[in-house]
Amino acid sequence: MSIHLSPLTINDQVRLSQAIAATCIGGKTLLATWSFPPHYIWKDLFTYSWTDIDGWLCLFAEYSDRIFMPLPPVGPRSEIGCSSGSPLKDVMRQVIAYMEIRNRGSKVTRIENIPAELTEEIQQWGYTVTSKDSDYLYRTADLIHLKGNPYKSQRAAYNRFVRAHHIRLAPYRIIDRDACFALFHRCVYQKEDIPLSRSGPNQDVARLMLRDAASAHRVALQEYRELGLTRRIVWVDGSVKAYTFGYPPLSGGILCAAGGSRSISLRVSPVSFPRILSRVSVVSIDEYDG
Repeated sequence: MSIHLSPLTINDQVRLSQAIAATCIGGKTLLATWSFPPHYIWKDLFTYSWTDIDGWLCLFAEYSDRIFMPLPPVGPRSEIGCSSGSPLKDVMRQVIAYMEIRNRGSKVTRIENIPAELTEEIQQWGYTVTSKDSDYLYRTADLIHLKGNPYKSQRAAYNRFVRAHHIRLAPYRIIDRDACFALFHRCVYQKEDIPLSRSGPNQDVARLMLRDAASAHRVALQEYRELGLTRRIVWVDGSVKAYTFGYPPLSGGILCAAGGSRSISLRVSPVSFPRILSRVSVVSIDEYDG
């Protein structure tokens, strides 16, 4: 079958955001990937494109001549499986058939990031639903206050950190780009210096993913204004030691972290981000973050 695909550009941000907002599930899911920025920042690693099928926006990602969908088709439906245009079942049949032809029978054919609310219905249509790595959800009150035994070690680390260093939080500016990108590369080199025998299982894959993340960091650092990202950097003793970028998805009360170093940014967030975090109830971080 033939489907005409259009390249995804920054100008499609409103189009995709409106399509997600029009779906019943798109406005409720906590999945960090149900937004434009987490896909666009990977545009130098994946070739993103989209098409419209009877009012349903279908987003595709291509890598090494293989294609998949990072999101299910999104469109105006008042309830699961119903639309003013073609039913979701028929749209999924068309996109799966198209991907199977493009992928020549490869197992790459798939649709990712399907919310739990859709899985039962999709399984009834004969599709197999497999779990992938989960998003990380953090209660902002826990990050700010670090109360109780579960946060005992983090609280101790926080207290030592505050006593020993001069810390300054500042908005990220384009003149900080080179310093932040240099920080990212130092993080990569430090990870690669750890012998695999000491770094735990699957660390070779983690290192490859960290190298791949360089392009996503570069896009976020360069195009933060166009993407509407919340961005902060942390200066420690006069040097940039952390940066983090986030975006508000369509479900209110959540801040999704993108393009930052999870281990660094969350460690210092109780020091630096109480005013930002107090505006949202949950911080969501997907599995692609560093």
